[in-house]
Amino acid sequence: MRHVHMVSWLCLFALAIVVLPLQAQNQAPPTLDNSLIENNVRFVCPMHSHIVKNHSGSCPICGMDLVARTLSQPDTIDVNVSGAMQQAMALTTESAQRSSLWRFINTYGSIQFDETGLSHLHPRAAGWIEKLTVNSLGQRVKKDQLLYEIYSPDLLIAQEDFLSLLSSSNQSPTLLERGRRRLSLLGLSAQLVDELEKTRKVFYQVPYFAQQDGIVSALEAREGMYIETNSRIMTLADLSQVWVIADVFEHQIDWVEVGKDIEIDLPALDLFNLEGKVEFIYPTLDPITRTLQVRMVLANEQELLKPDMLASVRIYAGPVEALNIPIDALIQTEKHNRVFVRTPEGKFQRRDVDVGIITNGRAEIRHGLSLGELVVTAGQFLLDAEASLSNVAVDSDPASHQH
Repeated sequence: MRHVHMVSWLCLFALAIVVLPLQAQNQAPPTLDNSLIENNVRFVCPMHSHIVKNHSGSCPICGMDLVARTLSQPDTIDVNVSGAMQQAMALTTESAQRSSLWRFINTYGSIQFDETGLSHLHPRAAGWIEKLTVNSLGQRVKKDQLLYEIYSPDLLIAQEDFLSLLSSSNQSPTLLERGRRRLSLLGLSAQLVDELEKTRKVFYQVPYFAQQDGIVSALEAREGMYIETNSRIMTLADLSQVWVIADVFEHQIDWVEVGKDIEIDLPALDLFNLEGKVEFIYPTLDPITRTLQVRMVLANEQELLKPDMLASVRIYAGPVEALNIPIDALIQTEKHNRVFVRTPEGKFQRRDVDVGIITNGRAEIRHGLSLGELVVTAGQFLLDAEASLSNVAVDSDPASHQH
């Protein structure tokens, strides 16, 4: 008898295992309100916008009640906000207008040597520097000032050959002219050649003099050094005028032309609004900073401007007539620029716009707005949050977010 009861219990247990899942599968899903679905209403979690369902309930993540939202079309999204809510959000509007926008570049630059005023001194013949009157960087020199004296066997031989031609009984004007040119090409000045011809005495130590006023910007030789023709002894720089080199970003390159007005500020010297013009635009772009360099020239008779000083630079690239709005009205994202437009019915419509130049607090609108339309300039981010919540299921499939 005990065996019969055991078999009966096992049969009942097996039947329960089979029947109960079938009953669970036949249970009806939550009741859907077809009228709400036809009216394009979805239920969204206020905290987790990807939770979108066709019926009311609670969020499976945070437990908050789902909120009914009417979906808008993807291209334009309308937001209804009551008057009291508008006051609470401090909404302000301004009309889109057509006016002149000044293409204005605000950038930075630096003072540099005027490269046309640099003088590099190299020996024309190898030898030893017997005397060097310049011994430090930044030292100021005057034109015709003695810089150094050099002893060179090549220079000595060239002088002796020239004196031999002068003492020859059968002088050739052609050979004498060649002798003078040889001495000149080896670095002797015309005055030294005339003195050599007059005194008939060679210069064992040939002197070299400054050809311009300036400062020593590079000094690579010292007294007693042996130098060759590929050696640089020093570099003299003229500071009577300097260059200002400024960087222009890649997207602003087409704004800049030679002759455009520039203003420069040098706060370190308490100098502001120095005026000039774009003199030269460099032909290559920096591959790292993605900037193009432009140059202007500044007079510097008092030598107040020092190389490598930083300067604030403003380049005025000229006006352009365009439909524009305050930049405060723009909501800028990685992929879109959008604004909120107040419609005649009192609604707020979110639109994507095509933005052109942005300058002096104004943004050019190429597409998406019409002249006179009112755009929201304050509180638009709160409207955008409301619009995103209302439109959250436009790009979402409720069946894919059942968690």
